[in-house]
Amino acid sequence: MERKAPPFLLGAILLFWGWQYQLLTVGLILCLIVESIHLFKFRFSFAPEDFNKAIDISIVLLTATVVISLSMESVKAIFVLMKWLPAIFFPVIAAQQFSVEGQIDIRAFSLAGKKKKKIRAADVKQIDISYYYALIVLLSTGMVRPEGIEFYAGISLFFFWGLWQFSSQRLSKFVWGLCLSVIIFSGFWGHQAIHEISRKARMLMMSYFSGYYHVNPFKNSTALGDIGRLKLSDVILFRVKPVNTDKPAGLMLLQNATYTVFGTTTWHSSSSFEAVAPEEEKGFWQIQPPVENVRNMIIYSRLIRKRAVLNLPPGVVSIGQMKVGACEKNEMQTIRVEDGPSFIKAFVSYTGKFSYDLLPYKSDLMIPEKEQEGIKGIVQKLNLENQSPDQIVKTVERYFLTQYAYSLDIKGKGAYATPVQNFISHTRAGHCELFATTAALIFRQANIPARYVTGFMAREYSGLEDCIVVRQRDAHAWVKVYIDGQWENFDATPAAFLQTDFQKVHPSMISDMLSFLRFKLFELRHETGKKMIEKYSFWLILPLGLFLFFRLKKSNSIKKAQVSGNKKNKDPAISVHESFFRIEEEFAKKGYPKHAHETYGAWQNRVIHCFEQPSARARFSDVIAMYHQWRFSRYGMDLSRKNKFDADIEFILMEIKSLP
Repeated sequence: MERKAPPFLLGAILLFWGWQYQLLTVGLILCLIVESIHLFKFRFSFAPEDFNKAIDISIVLLTATVVISLSMESVKAIFVLMKWLPAIFFPVIAAQQFSVEGQIDIRAFSLAGKKKKKIRAADVKQIDISYYYALIVLLSTGMVRPEGIEFYAGISLFFFWGLWQFSSQRLSKFVWGLCLSVIIFSGFWGHQAIHEISRKARMLMMSYFSGYYHVNPFKNSTALGDIGRLKLSDVILFRVKPVNTDKPAGLMLLQNATYTVFGTTTWHSSSSFEAVAPEEEKGFWQIQPPVENVRNMIIYSRLIRKRAVLNLPPGVVSIGQMKVGACEKNEMQTIRVEDGPSFIKAFVSYTGKFSYDLLPYKSDLMIPEKEQEGIKGIVQKLNLENQSPDQIVKTVERYFLTQYAYSLDIKGKGAYATPVQNFISHTRAGHCELFATTAALIFRQANIPARYVTGFMAREYSGLEDCIVVRQRDAHAWVKVYIDGQWENFDATPAAFLQTDFQKVHPSMISDMLSFLRFKLFELRHETGKKMIEKYSFWLILPLGLFLFFRLKKSNSIKKAQVSGNKKNKDPAISVHESFFRIEEEFAKKGYPKHAHETYGAWQNRVIHCFEQPSARARFSDVIAMYHQWRFSRYGMDLSRKNKFDADIEFILMEIKSLP
């Protein structure tokens, strides 16, 4: 037997929802509609198919909200959907409130059930959705600020209000209320503890993933080994699409960050960031003064915690179609963005040259004291002091190609004090970080300014997507050297590393397909989908409206029923309770009260001897059994049993009153 929510509970919850979302007018209107049943005497006789029309309206509203949400970010779309759930499902609860029965025939929710011509009475079940709707409204309200004391106080009040009619008959109202209050206050502290644990867990997880997927110049440092760890995954991080080219581009080094100072195991950058002023055109950022003969590419990137350091080609002039809140750059041409969505598109115009990089500084020639002896020995061995800068570059390139091997498996350092000493004097094998670091120090010892650069090697063309996909294993480190008055890229790592990385970590077809589908979903939402929704949203929703119109047009006429003014439409649950408790009251008057600790079975055995007639005893036992059936059985009590129950109650009351 379903119980109806207490009077005015739904209205109060709707007002609470409107207050929390600053939609008090909307909440007040819904409140007045749902609670106006206490003012008007008429009701409507709804058949299951009539209730189904209200359900159809809610489905159309829900679908329209989802369609409109396609142009939003995932988090914002979920927020908007949850925000309007009370209004979306309001037609269903309103139909129940103004129905004669005050409940909904369960067949209204089933297509198969509605089409059955003959249905047994036992299969017909009425349900009350008032509590379910109240829960939906409270869940919607919880999307605003669930950690606030006002929210928790309101939720506690509504739960106390709604559960009061379910209070146990064995306990006094005071004890029951005290127990519920203890639970509510305990829940508040638990709620605060869980919120704090959740907040810290989110911070740890986001910190982990941010460091896992990105070399983080926000910290102005990167340790040897950070790139090596990235190479152990084939996850696709971003996509690159060259513009105005008929064939896929070859190998491209996309810079993430540049570092100048090395200290045993870590590279540092002291260059500070400055804001790039946004242009009038939304999403356009002028990084450098406009120039002619630029090249273009489109980069699709993911953001972590609404920010990212972009992986870009050299000489970026401008970035368009990039919808972020802030863009910053430093003197090394590292560009970072903040306050953006989880996925961004950047139309990059660039020169391919390093003419915008900071000119050489004294830190570009610094070598740590611990590394000087080993690096000086290499410079002397290669006779770099007597070579021109161009010859030095070729000599160093040949030196690494012939004397070292690429490997992701780093051996122990043994007796050597630093990773670089271990690399040049012992293992003579390592990954790109060791090659780039050692090369930078060799160039500096040869009096050529050099900088350490991290980023990605873009090389894998995807015919399915018609763009270059860049995986986590494509993370790379190389060197910028200052030759003949300009900066140039120098990659000391042997080219064999490309094949080695591929053999070490194979792409997963399933993972790639899921990444492709997520990318297309992002693209649909942020580009095609948004334009389509803005331009054609009316035409997308129109078919739903027409469907609803024809569904409602086929509806049979709804009969209006007048409710008597001097006779209240009582809740069946309350009437059963009141009828049965009349027996308890009459027995109490005769000196046979039911004790609080006593079960109905024990009380029945104690008082049944008061009836002299066997028929009275039998009917009293039947009443106890029917009351238990109504209270504990999921099938409740059908109409015939309810009529017998009421008749037996009246008979037993007369018998009790006749007792001496």
